[in-house]
Amino acid sequence: MADLQPFDDDLGPERVALARALRDLFRGLEISERRYAVRRSYDSSTVSRFLSGKRLASWEFVLNLLHDVAEQRGTVPTAETTEMLRALHTAAVKAGNSPVHKVQLLEQKLARADEEARRTAQRERWLEDTLQDREHRIRDLQMRQRELETALAEGAPYGGYGDGTDDELARLRAEVVALQEELERTREHHRAAEERCELLERQLAEAEGRGRLPDVAGSPDVAGSPDVAGTDEGASREPAGVDLRNAHFNGDVYFNSDTWAVDEDFVDAVTVRVGWGGRFGGNGLLLDAGTVLTTAAAVVYPGPAVGPVVVTTGGPLEVTTAGGHRVAAVLAECLPAWGSANRFQGGFPNLALLRLADPVDGPFHVPDPGVKVAPGSRLLVSGYGLGGARGWQRHSCVLQLQGRTGDWLRVEGELVDGLTGAPAFHSATGALAGLVSARLTEGQGGLLTPVAALRGLTSLRGLLAPRPG
Repeated sequence: MADLQPFDDDLGPERVALARALRDLFRGLEISERRYAVRRSYDSSTVSRFLSGKRLASWEFVLNLLHDVAEQRGTVPTAETTEMLRALHTAAVKAGNSPVHKVQLLEQKLARADEEARRTAQRERWLEDTLQDREHRIRDLQMRQRELETALAEGAPYGGYGDGTDDELARLRAEVVALQEELERTREHHRAAEERCELLERQLAEAEGRGRLPDVAGSPDVAGSPDVAGTDEGASREPAGVDLRNAHFNGDVYFNSDTWAVDEDFVDAVTVRVGWGGRFGGNGLLLDAGTVLTTAAAVVYPGPAVGPVVVTTGGPLEVTTAGGHRVAAVLAECLPAWGSANRFQGGFPNLALLRLADPVDGPFHVPDPGVKVAPGSRLLVSGYGLGGARGWQRHSCVLQLQGRTGDWLRVEGELVDGLTGAPAFHSATGALAGLVSARLTEGQGGLLTPVAALRGLTSLRGLLAPRPG
């Protein structure tokens, strides 16, 4: 069996802990990843990503692997091992913060609630059968007791049936009372478990888009839709040609779930971290081996000045790739050009181009400045943001394009603090739609610099030449 790939430096501890446990299990099979993929009808690259932690393994995969290893060893999975893996998987899902991970978490919660409902239903049936047996035995003893009393009253000889009858009846009646109380508690527990299953089913149906959709304005992702610049934000559209049974909710808007084509691993790979002097400034897009596109806000250095921001870098600039490789960088160009703090703040398009001191490995992304993104489109972002007590960590989210605010694109979604500079990719085409440029201080949303604004960078004009056709 070939050696498994090392873990990436930027993986969260929860993802690493789950992947390490899966690796320990997988080694027990003593076969290759490719052979196991064929055995279980998985894609070999999917198995590799699950075991390397690059993609969060589904709970189904975890259970299949657990049972396959147990079968290999001639045993059965213990409850302790199953619960340990469940805890690791739940922790990894909760740390993921992406819409896909939230669906996985709901599915796991529903599986546990269903397991609890089935267990309590089984206990309820056992209690009912046991209670019926005890009541039948009480009736039998009472009948025997009456027969004995009648026989004694008629002067018949005593046959010994009454020995201990009163004590047995008292014991059975006490047992019946206890069984009735436990049965009532179990029935209540069962009802609560069924209600939780129904609630989780509704939440999962909403997350997966199987729920009933409200009447809303907007447009789903449709190939060939007009650019945002050519739309009337106030106009209401009918969702023509959309299968509402396969739509997802995102607040009070919807989008078609059948057009998810963006490569999430690619988005992770081309999104880099930008900082200076060991501090985190924001995110950026790896354009080629020596160029990173980010926002001017990601390289602004806060410091003493007349005004809140000094428009200069706090040097030295550095870029950290998704693989954890750090390389020095210099600021090559800004839009708008460096000037006063007042000019920078609010300036469109808020872009910065960095040149790397040493080339880095790809993949790379050449943006198409002619990409068209319609209101209602889904945009995937996967960068670094501020998350809880652990500080800066990987955060992915799906944004919903709402329309325009001036030259900016207005989006809604789970934007956390720090996602400035993160590239946003169209879910249906995988094309770059823009860069996160600002986060709203109230509510969930922010502003994007559209990809068309990149034409203003002189260093990219050759790269962004019009394409034939």
